[in-house]
Amino acid sequence: MDVACINVVLVEDEGANIKAWQDHAAMHNADVQNTGFKVITIVAKSAAEARHALVENRADAVVVDLRLRTEGNAAPNDHGNDVVRYAHSAHPVAIAVYTGQRQEAEVEAFPQVEVFDRGAGLVPVFEWLGKQRGMLEHLKELRNSIEAETAKVFFSSVWPRWSGWTAQRGPAIKPMLFRHVIAHIHDNLMNANGGVSHPEETYFVPPIKVRFDTGDIVRDGQGLWVVVTPRCDLATDGKVSLVLLAEFQDISTRWRGANARERTKISQHGGSHKNHFLPEMVDSAGNGMGPWFVDFTSLRVVPIDGDQGLKAMNRVASLTPQFVPSLVERFGAYFSRIGTPVVSQD
Repeated sequence: MDVACINVVLVEDEGANIKAWQDHAAMHNADVQNTGFKVITIVAKSAAEARHALVENRADAVVVDLRLRTEGNAAPNDHGNDVVRYAHSAHPVAIAVYTGQRQEAEVEAFPQVEVFDRGAGLVPVFEWLGKQRGMLEHLKELRNSIEAETAKVFFSSVWPRWSGWTAQRGPAIKPMLFRHVIAHIHDNLMNANGGVSHPEETYFVPPIKVRFDTGDIVRDGQGLWVVVTPRCDLATDGKVSLVLLAEFQDISTRWRGANARERTKISQHGGSHKNHFLPEMVDSAGNGMGPWFVDFTSLRVVPIDGDQGLKAMNRVASLTPQFVPSLVERFGAYFSRIGTPVVSQD
C-alpha cells in the first residue's frame, strides 16, 4: 500500500526537544494505518541550516522553534522568526511555530502560520499536519507536473538551442528563460482536463501586482467595478490620469435558481453583447461572492489619484492573465458594433 509522506523540516537546536519530536514521529509512523500518513523529519539546528534544508529538500512543512543558538554558541534569540519570514517568502510549505515563547512569534502578517505552545505537547502539531495533508499532496502533484513539463521544454528546446540563449549574456537571460519555460508550461496545461477551468483560476485574491492593471477588481461606496482601461496606458506611471471602470451586476440569486442548462446560457454571457460573465469568487476574508455580469453599458471614469480616485478604492482581486483577454475582447467588440441600416422594403 502506498503511504502518503509529509516531509517536515524541524528547526530546533535542543537535543532533548529533537529526540521528543523523533520519538513522537516514530510512534505516529508505527500507527500509519490509523494516522494515514508518515512524517519524515529533516532536522535543522540554526536559521542557516533551515534555509539550506528548505532549498535542498522537497519539504512539505516546516516546524520552527523561535529561539535558536548562533554558530558562535551565543545566547538563544528569536532567529526562528527569520526562518518563518524566509519560508513564507520563498517556499510553498505549511509553516508552524512550536515554542515556549508564544508571545514572541511575529506572525501577524502571515495568517496561515499556526503557533503551538510547547506546553501542550506534540499531538496538536501532528493533528495540524494531518489537516494540511490534502493540500500538501496536491502541491506535490503540482510540483511534479511542473518539473515534468520543464523537462519537456528543456530537452526539446532549451538544451539543443543553448548557444542561442547564451548569445544574450548577462542577468537579462534569467527572466527571459523563465518566461520561455513558463509559457510552455502554461500552453500545455491550458488544455489539461479538456480545458475546463475552476472558478478559483479566474482570480488572484489578493492581487499579486503592486501597481493597478487592466482586470483589477475594486470596490467603493458605489459598488464593485473592474478596470477596463488598456494595459499599455497603465504600464507607465503618469501616462494617464483617468481610468475607465465597468460595473459588476450581481447575478447570484439568478444563478442559484438556475438549472444546468440555464447556467450554461448564463455562463455564455447570457447571450448578450453587453455582458461579460465572471464566476463566483471567495474573497480574502473567506466570503463567497458572485457570480456577476460585467455590464458594458454601466461605465464610470475616475481619477487615478485623490480621495475619490482608483488608489483610494479597495482592491479586491485581479483577473488572472488568461482571463483578461476575453474581457478586453468582448468590451472592444461591444463598442465596435456599428449596427445595420434599416433597408426600405418599398
